[in-house]
Amino acid sequence: IIFFFILCVFSVFINYHYANLGVFPIDTFAYFDTGFNILKNKHPFKDTWVTVGPLVDYLQAGFFRLFGVNWFSYVLHASIFNILITITIFFGLQMLGLKSYYSFFYSISVAILCYPLAGTPFADQHAIILSIISLMLFYASVKTKKLSYWFFLPIVMGLSFFCKQVPSSYINLVILISVFIYFLLNYNLQKLLYFLFGSFSFLLLIALVF
Repeated sequence: IIFFFILCVFSVFINYHYANLGVFPIDTFAYFDTGFNILKNKHPFKDTWVTVGPLVDYLQAGFFRLFGVNWFSYVLHASIFNILITITIFFGLQMLGLKSYYSFFYSISVAILCYPLAGTPFADQHAIILSIISLMLFYASVKTKKLSYWFFLPIVMGLSFFCKQVPSSYINLVILISVFIYFLLNYNLQKLLYFLFGSFSFLLLIALVF
């Protein structure tokens, strides 16, 4: 519990620190304008040009809606994702059998190296984070008996793709091939149905949004 609390607090503050050291005119504000445009009912593809997936834009619009259109809510978005990857690595390493203090050290390192590179929301970081979580979910699905992992696996894979297609497409392809091999060698109808239901749920959500 202490490690978890320290990791959450550290992940926020380290990212917030580096986000305030300076800006790049284009990259730093890439999703500030697009998130604000969505609040004004100007949507990606329909009204504005999109170079990557639209998920980061909509997430930022959600943060602006909750916390106001300001720098704090912009950096908070990135900091939350820094927490997400840090905690995922922490519990993932423990699942792999690493001791708590080693998991804590490597997770702290991830918190320093992951989102503080950009500081503010960026599609590359989002895609990498969600892709790593997908890999961890696949491992957990195979390693444990929790069926919920199979349900959420395709959803997280889809979300990573809608952040940025590279590298998520390559990682998703590796996961899909691995899933196919796993069910070929370890056929389990219940797990397969959960995976297919998660895939269908994500596709239905995307269809409803568009």
